[in-house]
Amino acid sequence: MNLRLVLTVVALAFVGLLFVIGIRTAVRWLKIHYPQRANAIVFGVCVTLAGTGLVIAVEIKDRPTFRSDDLLTLQEPVVVKTIVSDRESRSITCVVDLHEHLGVLELENERGTVRARVESNNTSGPLYCPIGAEVRVEAAWLHHPTITHRQTGTDGS
Repeated sequence: MNLRLVLTVVALAFVGLLFVIGIRTAVRWLKIHYPQRANAIVFGVCVTLAGTGLVIAVEIKDRPTFRSDDLLTLQEPVVVKTIVSDRESRSITCVVDLHEHLGVLELENERGTVRARVESNNTSGPLYCPIGAEVRVEAAWLHHPTITHRQTGTDGS
C-alpha cells in the first residue's frame, strides 16, 4: 500500500474529527448561553451555509456554451494563439481587443478550447491579431462574452 496515501487519509480523518468536535462544542456553547434561541441560530447557520454552497455551485457551473457560427463580443481583451495553415509558419500570440468580435468555428476538445476567426479587431499595432486570422483560445479565458447565436445555412433569398 502507498504510504503517502495512508498518511493523507489519516491527516484528513484527523482534520475531519477536529471539525466535528469544534461544531459540537459550538452547539453546546449556544445551548448553554442562549437556550431559547439555540435551535434557531443553528438552523440559520445551516441555511446560510447551504445557500452559500448553492451559489458557489451555480457560479462554477455557469459557463457559457458555444456553438459553431456563434459571434462572441468580448468584454475584456483576450490573448490568443494563431492557427497556422502551413508547417513553415510559426504560431504567434496576439491580442483581441475589448468589444471586438470572434466568430466561433468549433470547440476542439472537452476542456473547452475554442477555435475561432477574428471578425473585428483593433489594428493600430502589431500586438493585435489581424482581422480574418484563425485563432485558438481557452473558453475559461473568455470572461462574460456576449454570445450571438447566428443562423446557419440560411441564404438571403
